[in-house]
Amino acid sequence: MGERRLHGLAAAPGVAAGRVWRVGAAADDAGSGDPQAELMRARAALLRAGDEITALAARLRADGAAEQADIVETGVLMAADPALDAAVEAAVARGLAAPQAILEACEQLADMLAAIEDPVLAARADDVRSLGRRAAAGRATPSGPGPFILVAQDLGPADVAELDERVAGIALAAGGASAHAAVIARGLGLPMVVGVGAPLLELADGTSLAVDGDRGDAIVDPRVAPPARRTRATATGPAVTRDGVRVRILVNAAGAAEVRVGLAAGAEGVGLLRTELAFLDAAAWPDEAAHRRMLEPVLALLGNRTATVRVLDFGGDKTPPFLRGISARGVALLLDQPDALAAQLRAIGAAEGVRVLLPLVRDAADVEAVRALTTAPLGAMIETTDAATRVDEIAAAADFLSIGTNDLTADVLGVDRFAPGDVATHHPRVLAQIARVGEAARAHERVLEVCGEAASDPRMIPLLVGFGVTELSVGAARVAATHAAVRALDAGAVAQLASAALEASDAAEVERLLAEAGHELGEVGDGA
Repeated sequence: MGERRLHGLAAAPGVAAGRVWRVGAAADDAGSGDPQAELMRARAALLRAGDEITALAARLRADGAAEQADIVETGVLMAADPALDAAVEAAVARGLAAPQAILEACEQLADMLAAIEDPVLAARADDVRSLGRRAAAGRATPSGPGPFILVAQDLGPADVAELDERVAGIALAAGGASAHAAVIARGLGLPMVVGVGAPLLELADGTSLAVDGDRGDAIVDPRVAPPARRTRATATGPAVTRDGVRVRILVNAAGAAEVRVGLAAGAEGVGLLRTELAFLDAAAWPDEAAHRRMLEPVLALLGNRTATVRVLDFGGDKTPPFLRGISARGVALLLDQPDALAAQLRAIGAAEGVRVLLPLVRDAADVEAVRALTTAPLGAMIETTDAATRVDEIAAAADFLSIGTNDLTADVLGVDRFAPGDVATHHPRVLAQIARVGEAARAHERVLEVCGEAASDPRMIPLLVGFGVTELSVGAARVAATHAAVRALDAGAVAQLASAALEASDAAEVERLLAEAGHELGEVGDGA
């Protein structure tokens, strides 16, 4: 058979190839036939799995990966969940052996969580299934020298965190790009695609498979296999265009592990620290001490480098249990909770290199209200059409501007930013709003950053530089490729290209303009 491409969703950037290593349910186990003995065996297995996860979390924390450790550690709580224990006991009473009882109970609990209309709780479904596999069959490891592509229905964060270097990439039949396993994979620079579907699980162990974590594809029996490795490309020196325009390349992160990978790849600092991800399971607003525990490992790595700390961006798909049912988002929600906002700002402080980023800014009043609470430089995220309309007054009030291209694109085009498929940030209507923000940044002599997915999109980088963007903040695994893309550009040429793109009729015409100008722009590949 020839090459076959299975389409899914991009979850962690990078491209890798290897032999299929399937991870699935436990093998058949007839058990002892004694329900009491099987229940004791199942409880012991869950306890052992909890201990293994505790040890893994401790190793991650010792390595400075506190955010990843916190995500992994949730499995310990699940292992001791009374509801899970009751489900296991009921399954054993029906005659199931311990491994099958654990798997069935975990699947039941996972299905319940997945059905809840709450993205935080629903994300726990894969974690529960991962715990079940670990308790039922123990930790799985591949046999042989590798490289391997791990293939499974789904994975939990602990499964990803303890993979060794023989695993070059991950392909999942189910899962989501915002799942905890994906967060860990991105932090480790491990290419990952999800939502590929049932055909993926039909592949036999040893099948040649490539994963394209940039486009979201799994390629069976690829004609030309890409290098099988975790993305660890590095960049040296500043990112300067061929005609001398400086663009700073920063890293997006949720914790120390991603910062470490980004800095090693050549990032000049952090352009977006997502503080809310550490508190998605919080029972109440985090206090100053909790914020300090989250921030200190990251700030220690950065020294005096740029540390752009976004205040809690709760709401929408990032709503913790204590805020369930709210409609407010971003800075509007925080301004309604001044004590909570003040606690985070005190923890952030105003040390050299530290700056504060405000999500979903609506107008200049939002910036001024926060300025009364901190002396740190304040940045305003432009993420809606309304904010772009008011960007001149916002730029006058803020110290720098940042464009959240994911939300801005969804708002301008009226699409779901989480829907499968390509979101056309290069559509002329979106580009018009980006150009408007660029004009305001120049008029008020403000730094202009882009921290959305567009910042590392090879189609968008020339356009963003052409519109006057001076900082690109990207995922850790995309730092080196973005750096190389900027150095290949001619700023004068891309300014003309950006102007022409504004006159295009649709995204397809913009793509044609990019293709025609490619040789003049110094076109480079998009791999890291």
